[in-house]
Amino acid sequence: MTSIHSRSRHRGAALTAVLALAATAVVVSPAPAQAAPGDLFCPDSNGYVVFQPPLQSGVTSTVTAHVSTNNPTPCHSPNGSHPELDWYDEAVNGTATVSGVVDGGGICNLLFTLTGTGSLTWSDGTTSDDEITLQTDPAKPQTLGGSATITRGTLQGDTVTIVEGVVTTNADCATAGLSRLDFHQASNTFS
Repeated sequence: MTSIHSRSRHRGAALTAVLALAATAVVVSPAPAQAAPGDLFCPDSNGYVVFQPPLQSGVTSTVTAHVSTNNPTPCHSPNGSHPELDWYDEAVNGTATVSGVVDGGGICNLLFTLTGTGSLTWSDGTTSDDEITLQTDPAKPQTLGGSATITRGTLQGDTVTIVEGVVTTNADCATAGLSRLDFHQASNTFS
């Protein structure tokens, strides 16, 4: 027959073992949250924007534009969610308004904002629509950048960050206004 003292010693030993094991347990904290990599990165988009009438101070122009990433440097999906998307073509319609004039600087001496809607056709045949805003940067008036939101179709809900590359304009834009803007080597990040 087991005595009460013997049972207490066994319970005490078991409790001591459990506490010792708990003291050596490793507490694992969840890893800090990190931003997800982008759904798609298109490193080399090219295109043009046509302004009608030519954009000048005090004038609002109707805009038509074409953007293409169908070139030797394909888009890629950093997070692996859209490996099927190699390129897209986009048609944009909208308006542009001048927000300021920069003597001897800016694109044709103008600071402006372009807003519009676009329709994208992807390399796999799917489509998307977006709402887009491009603007000159007052701190770097020779550059054009902006953002878009995919409102329908492939990548719906994604925000697009647009960093324009090399920008050229119609040769007479300083006197006749900005009628055409071409851009090359722009990058677009969809996330």
